[in-house]
Amino acid sequence: MNFLAHCTLAHPETALIAGGFIGDFIKGPVPSELPERLQAGIRLHRRIDSMSNRLPGIAVSVRRLGPGLRRPGPVLLDIVADHCLALRWDTHGHGELTAFTALAYDAIGAFDQFLPEHGRRYFQRIRDSDVFARYLEPETVLRAMTYVLKRLRLPHLTDELDDIVGAHLADLMADFEEYFPELRTAVVAWKEENA
Repeated sequence: MNFLAHCTLAHPETALIAGGFIGDFIKGPVPSELPERLQAGIRLHRRIDSMSNRLPGIAVSVRRLGPGLRRPGPVLLDIVADHCLALRWDTHGHGELTAFTALAYDAIGAFDQFLPEHGRRYFQRIRDSDVFARYLEPETVLRAMTYVLKRLRLPHLTDELDDIVGAHLADLMADFEEYFPELRTAVVAWKEENA
């Protein structure tokens, strides 16, 4: 899952929402000097990543990608999941999309002093252009996936990305409709255990 999904699943607790973003920038053991509920948010972020990587629906989605994209497939599908979530926000989201993204940015901003400098700059760019809401747009999804392929030194696969938001999108959306509710149920149970 990417940022929009992490923040949505963490809702409504501010520190958990913040952890849904900040968790991508904290590597290794969760620092004990962080606020306790932010630590919980980072742990939830890691739990969501762990759970989603094992969901059968994710494996089905990876198999839908071209052979060249299967290795980076799980990372690309995190981005696709945010696109699917934005497109089905009326079913899976909380209130109106841009109202939620504003709430998420405020939650992250309340804890942004715990982000490393590059994370703060990245957060500011995302907030300034409301990238979370722009996951509705195929162009935003393609840009994000292109960036991932460049980072993974697989830019030669960029031409294969069009099918993900084109020919394969209906099937990927159907997979999302299967695995996202499973993930939400697991997150609810985690929250009850870690309240």
